[in-house]
Amino acid sequence: MRAILSVLLVATTAAAAGGQSAKVTLAPTSSITVEGTSNVHAWHATSTDITSAIQMAAPADAGSTVESVTLSLPVTSLKSGKGGLDKNLYKALKAEQNPTITFVMKTYKVDAQAQAHAAEITGLLTVNGVEKAITATATMTGDAKTGLKAVGSATFRMTDFAVKPVTALMGTIRTGDQVTVKFDLSGAAAQAVAELPND
Repeated sequence: MRAILSVLLVATTAAAAGGQSAKVTLAPTSSITVEGTSNVHAWHATSTDITSAIQMAAPADAGSTVESVTLSLPVTSLKSGKGGLDKNLYKALKAEQNPTITFVMKTYKVDAQAQAHAAEITGLLTVNGVEKAITATATMTGDAKTGLKAVGSATFRMTDFAVKPVTALMGTIRTGDQVTVKFDLSGAAAQAVAELPND
């Protein structure tokens, strides 16, 4: 009994001293969508093939601090529903040379003035092999029991990543430079176990 109490005491002390983190696993329904314009019509392409590594302060809920986020997706997983547009998009993004788009969070700041759990997120986005800092806004809802959800967006220029505007029909259709990336991420959090000393 004393041994069990000792283990619980050590675990509680470790959690209090260093805090615990919760790993968030994204649901298959999570999506990232790129939206843009052209001289003819608006366009969008969506991916649900997202690889993630997300850590939050435990217990994980909408108000918890997001400690780290890394997201990546294959360029060719972006689908618009129009084969011609997809093909031209992959070409513009040089998918063969740079097959992956990656985002690594650097800061997470909660807006204390907002009624909802709104946050400003900064990080490094790598597109076409070019890494640039971007800022996104997001709203967090849910908790560890019901599931967590983050919805937000970031807007930037594709030329900042050395990506030329997508063209079609011998240049008669040309996309705009500015795009908005929208994310709709849902997931479940599992609290990490406090590490205990070997001795």
